[in-house]
Amino acid sequence: MTRHDLPHIALKETTMNSRPVGRRGLFLGAGSLVASGLLAACTTEPAPPEAPPTGAPAGDPTPVQTVEQFATIVPEINAAVVAADEARDAAQLAPRVSGSAVEFRTAAYAMIAKAEEWAEDLKVPGTELIVPMTSVTAEFPRVAIALVQDSVAEDGVPYFMALQQADAKSSYSSWGWAQQAVGIEMPVVANEQIGAEQVTADSEGLVMTPAEALALYATVLTDGDAADPEDLLAANPFQTGTHERIQTERSELNAGVEWNEAATVREIYTVRDGELLGLRTDDGGAIVMGTLMSTRKVSIKDGATMRYAEDNKYTKVIGKKEFTTEYIREYGTHVALYIPSQDAGGQVQPIGATQTALNARGS
Repeated sequence: MTRHDLPHIALKETTMNSRPVGRRGLFLGAGSLVASGLLAACTTEPAPPEAPPTGAPAGDPTPVQTVEQFATIVPEINAAVVAADEARDAAQLAPRVSGSAVEFRTAAYAMIAKAEEWAEDLKVPGTELIVPMTSVTAEFPRVAIALVQDSVAEDGVPYFMALQQADAKSSYSSWGWAQQAVGIEMPVVANEQIGAEQVTADSEGLVMTPAEALALYATVLTDGDAADPEDLLAANPFQTGTHERIQTERSELNAGVEWNEAATVREIYTVRDGELLGLRTDDGGAIVMGTLMSTRKVSIKDGATMRYAEDNKYTKVIGKKEFTTEYIREYGTHVALYIPSQDAGGQVQPIGATQTALNARGS
């Protein structure tokens, strides 16, 4: 949200601004030690085979994805996103992009058609694979997670990319990518030659199931830390930035009057059904990806009017710049969480998020 995105109130002229959330961090993952400014990757290397090599025992699971497959899939996803963005045509995302990622792009293109500056907000994962997180689960749907570079800059913040193959005849596709969180220590994942067990919504052996972890995150994003009295969710930049922007907006809307006298602001997050995947980490925990939907509503009290600048991106989408009843923005967010094992204990740690503005309306 820029200064021009923010309202003036009829009962008192006011402006708002918000601080952007910085992004840096590290990832501890498969491969030998690598350090490159924003990223550090380390490993649990597989033990070398005894001589003469005998191969893996017949009963041992092996990864169902190879690095070579990742090296093909990731650039093809990037190419599909770039082509669709250039044409503003979500149909070009298939077959490598699916689910909510297609829906979010479709909504974003509709907003861009009304205000071209929205194109600057599109997030595009790059072509280079940094860390492959492979699965040993042979059953369908098969899932994987790829940590990939940013498409904008080599030293940019990478993305966790959710990958899923519905059946043997389908290509791997991505329904979302979450940009790595800043300053958050990342878990260690299995080497790509070993692979990891897939986790599902109700997988056990964790401090809470993946479904419960996503639901907790949505609740805390909605209601704040008071909704987490047992302190089960760790601090994270996306939550901090979201709540700071809401509080700034609330304060500015009610400048010069009693708290919430002119308007109230509330954003409600929910978990999107059908988009959850995850893999076990070396310590028995799990990295899980999912999708959250949210609606931020400003409810304007009787007698007040919100007036926006001519160059406001949201009001260009709505087609008007004055509101006397309500002002609503809708978003979709792809997130990544680390859930510790039940034996180790600890907090659920959000480790990535990418939010897309989907719509705006008001009256």
